[in-house]
Amino acid sequence: SMSKKPNKQTKKDEEKLTREEELERENELLRLENAYLKKLRAFQENPNAFLEKPKRNWHSNSNKKDSD
Repeated sequence: SMSKKPNKQTKKDEEKLTREEELERENELLRLENAYLKKLRAFQENPNAFLEKPKRNWHSNSNKKDSD
């Protein structure tokens, strides 16, 4: 069985962050939240657009020969 260890390292790492690093982290989290909310809104407006699978040509580069 796995022993449970307290996650003290994470707390120590968070304490070491400078004010600038804290702001950068918060900024990144807000950007992620914003992107999520935009996708959620787009899905609510048109759910069918997200259900269709995009067509991809996975083997488009497989027939090309290496030119050395």
